[in-house]
Amino acid sequence: MQVTVTGRQFEITPALRRHLDVRLNRMHRYLDRLHGAQVTLSTQKHLYRAEVVLHANGRDFTSKDTAEDMYSAVDRVADKLDKQLARFKDKRTSQRKNAGRQNGATGTPKYGTLRVLRADTVGRGIDAHDVVSAADYPIDGMTVDDAIQKLERSGESFLIFTNRATELIHLVYRLPDGNFGVVNLHSG
Repeated sequence: MQVTVTGRQFEITPALRRHLDVRLNRMHRYLDRLHGAQVTLSTQKHLYRAEVVLHANGRDFTSKDTAEDMYSAVDRVADKLDKQLARFKDKRTSQRKNAGRQNGATGTPKYGTLRVLRADTVGRGIDAHDVVSAADYPIDGMTVDDAIQKLERSGESFLIFTNRATELIHLVYRLPDGNFGVVNLHSG
């Protein structure tokens, strides 16, 4: 892979160049055909900025970050690119695995029944529950990241989905501290 390094108000040392080459050559574990990278290193006051544009099979992956020293900025940018490429590879392989296959073995969408029970009937036995409301709940196939993003957009408190990779049913929910929990549902 050809790496072009440009320094703006910053001198590129041979040690920094080697560090860049080592960090960027690790990207081959995600994609075989990396055509090249354009690296721009600059400094403003006491902050160092690194920006990398990675060219691969008609796609560009871009990352930029700042730090208090250039090596840290390069490491942060490389870590961000690492995550981008890992997500891209996972998405690409899951699309290949699911090519031609619809949600479920029969080709029909999966649904579950969601029931809301009256609080004062809980604990009185299975026949004593009063159902306040019931509705069909579509169970979409997606990744955990996609489910969390959908949950953030919807404002709901939970989301039930089928994991594309494992075909297992999961429940993702919002915690009071703003984080998310995932429950893996299975029988057995």
